[in-house]
Amino acid sequence: MKETINHIDDLIILSLCGELDHEGQEELRNWIAISDKNRNYVQAQEEIWFSSINKGELAKYDASKAFESFLSHIAEARADKQEKFSNRIHRLLRYAAMIAAVGLVSFFAYQHGQRQLSEEFAEIVIEPALGSRTKAILPDGTSVWLNSGSKLTYSQGFGLTDRQVSLEGEGFFEVTKNKNLPFSVKSGILQVNVLGTKFNFRDYPDDSEAEVVLSEGFVFLKSLMAGNHESKTLIPGQRAVLNKKTGKFELDEYDARKSRMWTQGFLILDGESIYTIAKKLERFYGVKVTVSSKTLEQYHFYGDFIRQEQSLTDILEALKGTGKLHYKINGKNVILY
Repeated sequence: MKETINHIDDLIILSLCGELDHEGQEELRNWIAISDKNRNYVQAQEEIWFSSINKGELAKYDASKAFESFLSHIAEARADKQEKFSNRIHRLLRYAAMIAAVGLVSFFAYQHGQRQLSEEFAEIVIEPALGSRTKAILPDGTSVWLNSGSKLTYSQGFGLTDRQVSLEGEGFFEVTKNKNLPFSVKSGILQVNVLGTKFNFRDYPDDSEAEVVLSEGFVFLKSLMAGNHESKTLIPGQRAVLNKKTGKFELDEYDARKSRMWTQGFLILDGESIYTIAKKLERFYGVKVTVSSKTLEQYHFYGDFIRQEQSLTDILEALKGTGKLHYKINGKNVILY
C-alpha cells in the first residue's frame, strides 16, 4: 500500500510539473476514478502544491523568508492531516520545495535586469465587440478565446511575479506550461489554478451558475463565494458547475469538444432552458431576447447551428418548428412566447 501511494505521489508531481506522459495520465485518471477517497487525496496534494509556490513568495525576492513561509505550509499540512499521511505529504512538499527554490533563483536572476521598471503597472483589458468573439495571445504564450459579452483583464506586469488574469464572461484557455509560475483565472465567484492545460471557463455576472470544462491536464477550482470556500479538482472530460444560489459544486462527465465549439462559430443547444438559450442568442447575435411566456420554462431544446451559415431567423424558425414556441422580431429586440 505504501509503495502504491509513493508511486501515485510521483505521478501527481510529474503532472503538476507538466512532465507526465500519456500513459501516466491515464494511470492517474484511473486511480482517481476508483473512489472519492482517491480523488480527495489528489486534491489535498494539489492544495499543498499551489499554496507553496505562490506570488507572495516570489515577489519578496528573499529566498530565506520564502523558505520559512514554505516550512509553515508544511507545519499546517501536518497539523491538519492524520499522522499516517505525514510522511507522504512531506515527500510531496520536498519535491515542491525544490521546484519553488529553483523558481526563486531563476526569478531573482531575471529580475536583476528589470529593476528599473516601474512597480506600478497599468491594467490591460481585452473585450470583443457585442455579437463577436476574439482570440488573444498573452505575454507568456497562453492563447485565450473570448466569447461575446466577455472581458479579460490582466496586469502589464503579467509573467513577472505571477500569471493572474480576471475573467468576466466566457473564455477558452490554452495555457503555456510553467511549473514555477502557476496560471490563475479569477471571476467574481470562482478561481481556477493550473500549470499548463486547456479548459473552458464561463461565468457571466447575470448567469445563475459558473462552469468549467476541462479538455487536457488538471485544474484546481476554488469557490470565492462568501461563507463557502469549497474546492474541487478536475480531470479531462469533466465539467464543474457552481450554483450561485446554493454555493455548491456539481461534477459530471462531459464532452469537452462541445464546450469550445463556440470558438469555431458554432452555437450548441444541449438541453438548456429557454432562459439560457435566450442569453446565448443575445451574445451570439447582439440582440435583446425576452421570454414572455412562463409555459416555456418547462421545455429544453437541442440543436447545433453555425453562425456563418445560419441567421438568427433560421435558429428561431428551427425552435418554432418544435411546436413549443413562437417569436417576434422588432429590430434588435426578440420576444419568445
